[in-house]
Amino acid sequence: MATVGPHDRLDERQRRTRAALHAALGRLAERMEYSAIGVSLIAQEAGVGRPTFYRHYSGVDALLVDRLRGDLVEQRALAERLALARTPIRDAHVATSRFALERISSQPRLYQALLDGSAGANAVTLFREQVAALATMREVLARGADRHVARLTVGMLSGAISGFLLAWIEGGLTPAPAVAAELLVDSLRLS
Repeated sequence: MATVGPHDRLDERQRRTRAALHAALGRLAERMEYSAIGVSLIAQEAGVGRPTFYRHYSGVDALLVDRLRGDLVEQRALAERLALARTPIRDAHVATSRFALERISSQPRLYQALLDGSAGANAVTLFREQVAALATMREVLARGADRHVARLTVGMLSGAISGFLLAWIEGGLTPAPAVAAELLVDSLRLS
């Protein structure tokens, strides 16, 4: 079953506008600190007006969280494909982790803002939802644990993953995504 993302219900014009806003945010983040990026700058960089920006997003943080949400939808779809293909669980975890690390390495300053809290707390909530969805799909938490244990496990995993990713970004994106994915899976004992 394919996951339906927030972009699936948009018409082509809306998709193009959102893509332009995401690209503008990415370009600006490469040139300046996240905290200095405002709606006016993004709109100007994207070639749209402020009202157009606000038709799509409530602010810069909402645009950034939408970026993460889109990446998480793609990561979940990858996990679903791997599950359907009956990929060994460790290999599936490494593949989905590598996917995330490659996305992060393409825009590290944006993801750092998500992970260090400068973009608000929504990123942590999204990570928790993603970990819960991936864990449920692969039945990682279905070892007879009650809901309280499952909730705490998801919280611990999402916090650990967020910390790992932030340290990886701050460490200069080393080791490479493929090696870091193996390290992440092994350190969290996900297999």
